[in-house]
Amino acid sequence: MISFENVSRYILSQINIHIPSGTSVGLAGASGAGKTTFLRLACGLLKCDSGSIYVNGRCQTFYSGKMSKELGVLFADKPILNSEESVCHNFKTLKTIYRLSEKEYQKNYIRLSVQLGFAQFEEKKVKTLSLGQRRRAELGAVLLHTPKILLLDEPTIGLDENAKQAIYNILQEYISNGTTAVISSHDLTDISRMCQRIAVLNKGKLIYYGKKELLLKKFAPLDRMYIKLLETYPDLEDLPLERYFVENDLLTLFYNSNHITSAEILRTIISQTSIKEVTIKKGDLADIILKIERKKDEGFY
Repeated sequence: MISFENVSRYILSQINIHIPSGTSVGLAGASGAGKTTFLRLACGLLKCDSGSIYVNGRCQTFYSGKMSKELGVLFADKPILNSEESVCHNFKTLKTIYRLSEKEYQKNYIRLSVQLGFAQFEEKKVKTLSLGQRRRAELGAVLLHTPKILLLDEPTIGLDENAKQAIYNILQEYISNGTTAVISSHDLTDISRMCQRIAVLNKGKLIYYGKKELLLKKFAPLDRMYIKLLETYPDLEDLPLERYFVENDLLTLFYNSNHITSAEILRTIISQTSIKEVTIKKGDLADIILKIERKKDEGFY
């Protein structure tokens, strides 16, 4: 469990949020919104100027050895592995730090090295690794001691799609087993895939916190439908469309899916004319968050 009560530090101002155990939360917002500051406060690397932070029922005042055993922390700009040592040697050092038994260490290390794909370069020095290779090893290091809480800053940076999928899979495994995760990323596709809830920060203010599904429903931008026509242009005046236009044989429609479904639109069009091809593009999380931030700046929220 993570709880912020009227917390302020740097750009963050009067943050109130409660993250239950076993919940995955995606931190979203523009650069400079306060995402990294939030994570540093949560793990105790920063102290708040005002307010209180509680982690697993204890007041979080600084990063202690006792607390570190419950946390898995990864920052985009803070290396956690010794660059002069091999990946394998780094993990053996972590085994000592976290006081893992040989059996527990071997079990976790073998599983993580295979799932995250760093077994193939475990003997290489960290400084010789690519960004993607280093990121996979770092995430394995964060997960080695099976932490109860994960605080991850840009965990998929520098990774290809296969490596991203491996991370999605292993994080979902940890979360399904009760791990609490707070994940900050500029890649909102990552957040959408990995997290149950979304917290949107805008200029240090928490402007949305809740379920992903509610965010999509409440703030969904317009969906778009592209239809290639075979015959005559249909009459669309009775449909609650936001706007539409036709160019050559391509009809483009913008509509709010809370007001009308794509199936209803297609039934109306097909009853009047023949179509060759249909493409539907749903509004994505990036569009929604941009819309919320703009509304906040204009004083609507």
